[in-house]
Amino acid sequence: MKMRSRRSAHRAGVDHHRVPARRQPGPEAPRERRARRLPTAFWRRALAILLANLEVVLLGWVLLGPVFTVREVTVSGLRHVTRAEVLGLSGLDRPASMLILDGASIRRKLGSSTWIRTSTVAPVLPDRVEIAIDEWHPVAVYRAGDAGRTFYLSEVAAAIAPGQPAAGLADIHGPAGADPKPGEHPLEAQLLSALIKIQVALPSIYGQAVARYDLDCLGSLSLTTTRGVKLYFGRVLTPEEFVSLGDKLAALKSLAADAEVQKGEIEYINLVNPFAPAVKFKGAPAPTTPSPSKAAKTPKSPAPQPSPSPSPVAPAVAVCK
Repeated sequence: MKMRSRRSAHRAGVDHHRVPARRQPGPEAPRERRARRLPTAFWRRALAILLANLEVVLLGWVLLGPVFTVREVTVSGLRHVTRAEVLGLSGLDRPASMLILDGASIRRKLGSSTWIRTSTVAPVLPDRVEIAIDEWHPVAVYRAGDAGRTFYLSEVAAAIAPGQPAAGLADIHGPAGADPKPGEHPLEAQLLSALIKIQVALPSIYGQAVARYDLDCLGSLSLTTTRGVKLYFGRVLTPEEFVSLGDKLAALKSLAADAEVQKGEIEYINLVNPFAPAVKFKGAPAPTTPSPSKAAKTPKSPAPQPSPSPSPVAPAVAVCK
């Protein structure tokens, strides 16, 4: 058995006499290895920190350096807003980097202007920003009472900014009170849309243009024509009352076709009840309702027609406290 083991060891190439005994590490060996590793770990950490600082400096130079700085800003679509206002709102009046430019944030800032409806911001590398502005177009002017300041109104009935009456703009006088602030809605958008339609249609319906609208504190609407005729429409506070303005215009059209109305000097027309409108001639003691003209065409669908019976006097003027 012993000889077989020696032959197996000899075949395996193992020389038991030449294999030195493995040296057992002494108690000081781990401490020596740690001492050799400490300088290497220190320099690795120092190199990592140095590279990180270099990256921060390089990134700051790229972002804030002159390579990608915004040098040109083009602004289009300006009518009432100035270029300086756009640059101030967008923050592009100060140095900025093309790489950190946020178009969505700039659009939100520009939207804070009551004049600006929408905007687009397009960065164009390497150093240009293009801004396109779409402004609100005033469709009316509004004044809180006769002593209030006049404000432009947009098509959604929002106060834009102080302005002056101009041709083509509906002149609306509301009840006395505080002036509307920019962005506030002093009246309903649906009512403003109806008033604009009346202003466009009145010359063809009655032969006179609208000079101004008046709304009292109870929501009653009246208008004065360019010839001084007063038209009373009654309350306009609900969507149903807005829709009823169409019936009242139809009644006015029927009255306008009457020869007596065409020739007489009219003080006012009461259209509060479109089925019994009243006409007050200047110097007349009491309002009467003229009969419809025979020449007037009968509409296909039922429309309000003037009543031959006497009509009530002009609506009382509301006294607001």
